[in-house]
Amino acid sequence: MTGSASTSGRSYDAIIVGAGHNGLTAAFYLARAGLSTVALERRPFVGGCCVTEEFAPGYRASTGAYVLSMLREAIWQDMRLAQRGLTVSPAGPTLNLFPDGGRFLLSEDLDETEREVARFSKKDARRFRDFEQHLADMAAIIMPMFDWTPPTGSGGIGELPTAMRMGRKALGGRRDLLDLMFLFSTSATQYLDGWFESDHLKATMGWHAINDSTSGPSTPGTAYVLLHDHAGEASDGVRSWGFVHGGMGEVTRHMSDAAREAGAEVRIGAEVAQVLTGGGRVTGVRLANGEELTAPVVLSNADPKRTFRRLVAEEDVPEHYRAAIEAYRCIGTSIKINLAVSELPEATGADPASGYQLGIMEVSSTLADMDRAQALALQGIPAEGAHIEMCIPTLHDPTLAPDGRHIVTIDVNSQPYNLAEGEGAWDDIREGVADRAIEHLGGYFPNLPGSILHRQVLSPLDLERLLGITGGHALHGDMGSDQLFSMRPVPGHGDYRTPVEGLYLCGAGTHPGGGVTGANGRNCAHEVLRDVKREQRSVGVRRLRGQVSSRLSRLR
Repeated sequence: MTGSASTSGRSYDAIIVGAGHNGLTAAFYLARAGLSTVALERRPFVGGCCVTEEFAPGYRASTGAYVLSMLREAIWQDMRLAQRGLTVSPAGPTLNLFPDGGRFLLSEDLDETEREVARFSKKDARRFRDFEQHLADMAAIIMPMFDWTPPTGSGGIGELPTAMRMGRKALGGRRDLLDLMFLFSTSATQYLDGWFESDHLKATMGWHAINDSTSGPSTPGTAYVLLHDHAGEASDGVRSWGFVHGGMGEVTRHMSDAAREAGAEVRIGAEVAQVLTGGGRVTGVRLANGEELTAPVVLSNADPKRTFRRLVAEEDVPEHYRAAIEAYRCIGTSIKINLAVSELPEATGADPASGYQLGIMEVSSTLADMDRAQALALQGIPAEGAHIEMCIPTLHDPTLAPDGRHIVTIDVNSQPYNLAEGEGAWDDIREGVADRAIEHLGGYFPNLPGSILHRQVLSPLDLERLLGITGGHALHGDMGSDQLFSMRPVPGHGDYRTPVEGLYLCGAGTHPGGGVTGANGRNCAHEVLRDVKREQRSVGVRRLRGQVSSRLSRLR
């Protein structure tokens, strides 16, 4: 739907809404291919959910994503990120703490981890190595698919390469295919029950099932998340996960530099108010200040709901597609807390020499307890004693805080975006919920509450406001098996294209989903370039036909 603007702007070959890591990746590849490209970011700096911000004087934290993993090796190489100075410190082990006093240290050393498992179950210790290898084998099948454009089921010739690759995967190992089908369809609880008997071990391996989701670990389809810790090791050359020096904003700062050097324009403080259309296709965008920019191609790095609820006019979208977007699950369930502390938090009974403070610390419970907490969240009730994840990025980069001080980043699960009647409003209860979470952590890290100098609390509603993510969902939508690959975000539209001609989605609400992989933006850019080349060929054919027709007319 077109409209008048107070000021007229430039024309481009491609406009990208949002300069998060996927938007910047897409901008780089489009500009490198010769398209005049602009990436528009509403905030005063690039990054989207991949940013570093000062939350207290002298203290900088990653307010969105806070660890880096699975960023595609092709992007590292093409954008020359290492040469630009992007540095990642490998994380330490993961410490899991339980209400009964149990402690489980999960490290990269399988021998050490097996000894840890044996403290809870000698039977599980004997199976653990096979379990790890099995998931690694599954991840090795899945990870190459991150760089594929999912088939839509149209049967077009463009889908043949993906169909052939999928066929080769299936023929290469029928047993693996069956295992993958089971992994994608069953629950994390059922899958782990088939391997282990220790509740502590199952909780240690399965807590990912509730991350950024209203589902509990016993919900069918949640077993897929068990591949999380293996995915970064499954694809040749993909860097190990860890903490970025300077915070996650350094990733997008370097990406922005790469995109600009490739020829893209990157504008900050440029909020897009509407995607404009005419004649049944995209014609450009209108900014919040009234300026209009024109382009035959627009890529939205916003999540699917934000794109089609706020940016695209209702009459431009088929009713069935809009209904599917409305049904798309995108409700965050996490509170983010950043603390400035005077000393390192120390876990009761844990030896700092083990390096646990360098990694992720999980205050956990049984999978059944996680189900109960998630059920409360689904009802709109913030769960108390819920699973909490904590890390200390200043141990990897002391420059994020003043000398001798530290930052502690905390993620509290099972905290609903939509509050039930009687629970109050997030703006009113935010600090009280955070107080209870800190008190809960104090039972495991006794020196933590008294060491707090400053804090930032971001409810799911705050995350939506600050980062522009619907429902405060960091992954742009649940990663359930029915919202992955060809079905993300809508079945039949997993190829980054939308029903609006010229409009593409390139954010985490597309395949392969959330995480700082860059695959979404890179894959989308490849599809845009494929369509541009197809259109150029079509124009050339029409021009040739016109010339032939003209010559024939003259001959007559």
